[in-house]
Amino acid sequence: MAITEKLICSLALGASVLLAQAPSGLVRLNVTALDSSSEPIEDLKASDFQISDQGKSQKIVFSRHNPTAPAAPLAPHEYSNRTSAEAPHSTVILFDLLNQNTADRLDAWHKLGKSLQQLESGESIYFYLLALEGNLIPIHEIGSKAGDDKTWTQQVEKTFDKAMKAASHARPAQMNDEEMITKKTYVALETLATQLAVFPGRRDIIWITNTMPNVWNVKTPCNGDWVDCALYVPHLGVTLAAANVAVDPFSYTSSPNPNITRDLEQMALLTGGWPYFGDDVRSVLKQVARDAAHNYSIFYDPSAENWDSKWHKVRVTSERKGVKLRVKQRYYAFPDKRPDAAKQQPVLAAAFQSPTDDPGIGLRVTAVADGKNMHLQIRIDPADLLLREEGGTSSGGVTFLIADMSAAGPIGDPMLSSFAVHLSSEQYTTAMKEGIPIAQDHAINDSIQKLRVIVLDQGLNIAGSLTIPLAAAGH
Repeated sequence: MAITEKLICSLALGASVLLAQAPSGLVRLNVTALDSSSEPIEDLKASDFQISDQGKSQKIVFSRHNPTAPAAPLAPHEYSNRTSAEAPHSTVILFDLLNQNTADRLDAWHKLGKSLQQLESGESIYFYLLALEGNLIPIHEIGSKAGDDKTWTQQVEKTFDKAMKAASHARPAQMNDEEMITKKTYVALETLATQLAVFPGRRDIIWITNTMPNVWNVKTPCNGDWVDCALYVPHLGVTLAAANVAVDPFSYTSSPNPNITRDLEQMALLTGGWPYFGDDVRSVLKQVARDAAHNYSIFYDPSAENWDSKWHKVRVTSERKGVKLRVKQRYYAFPDKRPDAAKQQPVLAAAFQSPTDDPGIGLRVTAVADGKNMHLQIRIDPADLLLREEGGTSSGGVTFLIADMSAAGPIGDPMLSSFAVHLSSEQYTTAMKEGIPIAQDHAINDSIQKLRVIVLDQGLNIAGSLTIPLAAAGH
C-alpha cells in the first residue's frame, strides 16, 4: 500500500473514534448575488436570503461571504492560510467532441485555440477533450507537474491542433448508441469533478458542447423534464454536489435550438453553474472566476424525512430590491447513511492531498521549535465554524490533523485529534477578534521539512489547511 493510501486509511480509522456527532445532513448552496448592473453584491447577510425546499421554508444555519481577506500582519514565527484577498478557484475546460456535430466542432476548435492562447495566465485552468470514443484526452491535465505552469496557454493552440487532428476521425459504431453516449459523457464529468475536489475553493467545469445527452427511464412513468425522468442523472447530481463542482455549459452557437438551450440551462441550474451561448471563452472564464470570487456559502438543515431519494426543487430569493441570484435550483436528496467519520474522511483526505493550502477555515499558527518538539499555537477563525448557540454558549466541534512532510512526500501516519468548542458570550467575542486557541506540541526530527495543519469543522464538514516550513520556524 502506498504511503498516501496508508495515511488516508488512518484518517478514517482515527476519525471514527474522535469525531463528535454531526448534523444528519446539511444542504449547501453556493450563491452569487448581482445587482441590476450585474456587479457583485458583497454585503448580504443570512437574514437577506429566504430558502424553500419543496415549497417548505428552511432555516439557514450558516452563511458567509467567501472572499478571504488577507490576515493581519504576521508576528515572528506566525503563519496564515489567508495571505491573499482572492478566494481560490479551479476550472476545467472540457471540449466535447462526442456531443457536437462536425461543423460545430470545427468552428469551436479554431475559435477556442486562438482565444486560449491570448489568455494572460493559465493558472488553475485545466483542459481536456472528450473524444469520440468517450474517453478523456488531457491537453493540460490536473495533478501533473505541468499543473504549476501558468504559461501553458501560450503554446496551447499548437498542442490543441495536434490533439484534435489525432482525435478527428469517424465515430466508432458503438458510440452511435444514445445510452452509451450518455454514460460516457456523465462519467467524464464525474471523473473531472472528483479530480478537482482536491483543490480548495470553488470548482467549475466549462463544458463546451451543443447537446445535453440523456436517456429516459421507460420503466417509470414521468411527467417531468429530463432531470426528473432520465437515467443516471441522480448519480451525476450527487457526485457533482459532493465534489462542490458547478458545470457551466458553453456553446459557441449564438442561436442554438431552443430545446437544447433549455436542457443546457437545466444542467447549469442543477449544479449551480451558468449557461453561456455565443461568447468568447476568455469572457466565460472571466465571468466564472468573478462568480467564484464573490460567492456566498449557505447551509440549511432540513428534517430527517427530507432525504427521500427524490429530486428536490430549491428556491432562493432576497427581499432586497434589484438583487439577482445565481444558485442551483435542484438537488437529489440522497439518504447518505454512512457514519459521520466516513462522510468526513474524504474531506480530510482532499485537504491532505491538495497541492496548496485551503483557506476554507481561517488559520493562524505560531510555530516555535524547541529541540525535538515544535510548539504550535493554532488559532481558528470562529466565523468559519458552525457554532450552535444555546443558553448563552456557542458550541461545536473540530478535528485537527498534523502531518509530517519531507521533500519526497508524507512521513508516517498523521496525528489526529478532536477538540470540543464551548464558548461563552464573552469568550466568543474575544475569539472573533483573536481566534479560537488550541495549543499542541508535535515531535519533529531532521527528516521533516514541513508540517501540514488541517482543521475540519465537524458541523459543516469543511476544512482549512496550512503548511509550515520548519526551517523558517527555527528548526
